[in-house]
Amino acid sequence: MASTPWIPPSDDADGRPQQSAFRALAGFEVLLYAAVGLLLAAAAVLVLVGTVNGLVDGIARRHGAVGLGVTVLDRILLTLIIAELVYTLRFVLRTHEIAVEPFLFIGLIAVVRRILIVTAQFERPPAGGRALTNLLFELGLLGFLALALSLAVFLVRRGRSAESPTP
Repeated sequence: MASTPWIPPSDDADGRPQQSAFRALAGFEVLLYAAVGLLLAAAAVLVLVGTVNGLVDGIARRHGAVGLGVTVLDRILLTLIIAELVYTLRFVLRTHEIAVEPFLFIGLIAVVRRILIVTAQFERPPAGGRALTNLLFELGLLGFLALALSLAVFLVRRGRSAESPTP
């Protein structure tokens, strides 16, 4: 469902100056989105190349399998975040609307990514005290945030299905 761009009403008789300004701003907006899309693509390529490089280097130096696995999974999730941002960018360009759901998924992926990092830190747990308390507190907050974001996705989808008419 493609929406047509809104053209503001004109005070002039023919309205050409305002329509020209509107079209120029719309073109600039598309140009900005294209530049951001290219930068996101470059970031994704750099993350993938860095992941492969880090994996080969880690294997050559005989790093632990768990550490390498967590690093690769972390980078994969970072790539998924970039992919979701690109999808959101495409959606905005196509519909001229900003959707909430892709940002919720980006947040959920980021939370899962951080949970993996924190739990990987338990491989070499701190001696105790304040550092351990901070790790456990962060893990609890991340778990709560994952539940909250999941609930938000559920509510957005439920609200969207309630809005669509049933035949």
